[in-house]
Order: sequence, then structure tokens, then C-alpha cells
Amino acid sequence: MNTATQTPPIAKEYLESLQWRYATKKFDPTRSIPEADLKDLLRAVRLSASSYGLQPYKIFVLKDKALREQLRPSCWNQPQITEASHVLVIANKADF
Repeated sequence: MNTATQTPPIAKEYLESLQWRYATKKFDPTRSIPEADLKDLLRAVRLSASSYGLQPYKIFVLKDKALREQLRPSCWNQPQITEASHVLVIANKADF
């Protein structure tokens, strides 16, 4: 067996977890993501690789319901914008 082509178990587990994707269609507006989970998610985004290695973007966390109501028409009127407890906006830095 050629060990040079084998995927280490931890890498295989990571790759398998990336294969699972799900677009949430409906949120329970009475529930909220715990702050610890949100911090972990934001940390993962911050540590994720970009092609430059510099992460040329800014993440905005929108919790304010009124602001999200204002944004909903610009988001093709998708209910997820106002039903989710948080909305993450990823903005690319134009002057990078």
C-alpha cells in the first residue's frame, strides 16, 4: 500500500464533513443561536483560508430585527433574513 497517497484520518473526517451542506429554508424565530456557538463560527470564518491568506473581507453580524426587516426586500424577500436570530453579511474589501 502506498502511504504517500493515503489521506490521514483527521483530513478524511474534515473532507467528509465538508461534503454535507444544507440550505436552511425555515428558522424558528423563537430560538437564537447561543453566543458561544456564534463566537466559534466567527472564529472558524476568521481562520479559514483565502486565496491571499489575508481574508480581504469583513463579517457583519446582524441581530437587530428592524434592520433585517429593512434589508429583506433587497434579499429577494426571503423570510430567512427576518426569521433567523442572526444574519452574517460577508463584505469584500473593494480597495484591497
